[in-house]
Amino acid sequence: MDKVSFNAYERNVEPAYRDMIDKAESTVDIRNFFERTALNFLQETVGDRLDIKPESISFAPDSEQGYRISPILIENSEFQEIVEHSDLANILDRFTDRAVKKYAHLDRRHQGKPEARINPTPGFQND
Repeated sequence: MDKVSFNAYERNVEPAYRDMIDKAESTVDIRNFFERTALNFLQETVGDRLDIKPESISFAPDSEQGYRISPILIENSEFQEIVEHSDLANILDRFTDRAVKKYAHLDRRHQGKPEARINPTPGFQND
C-alpha cells in the first residue's frame, strides 16, 4: 500500500478549527470543537471504509496522546493499516496539540476563581 495523504482535508478544515479553538471560552468548548473536528475528519477520510461513530475518538487532554481512539477502531486491522500507511495520526496530533495548549491555558485561567468569589479570604481586600 502506498503512503496516503489526508493533508488536503486538513488544509480545508484547519483555518476554521484554529479560529474555533482560539475563540473558545471554556474547556468544554475545546472538548466539543476537537471532538467534532476529529470525528468529521475520520468520517471524511476513512468513513467509506470504516464505521466511524461519535465514540470513535474523544478528547483526553491528560493522556500522553491527548485523545483516545475507541478500542473497536484500534483493534480494526483496516484502521491499523490506514494509520500505518498515511499521515492520519500526524494530522490528529496537530489538531490535538492546538486543543491541548488552549485547554491548559483555559484550565489554568479558571482554576480557583469560583471558590475565590464564593469564599473570599478573610481580611483580604480586592482593590
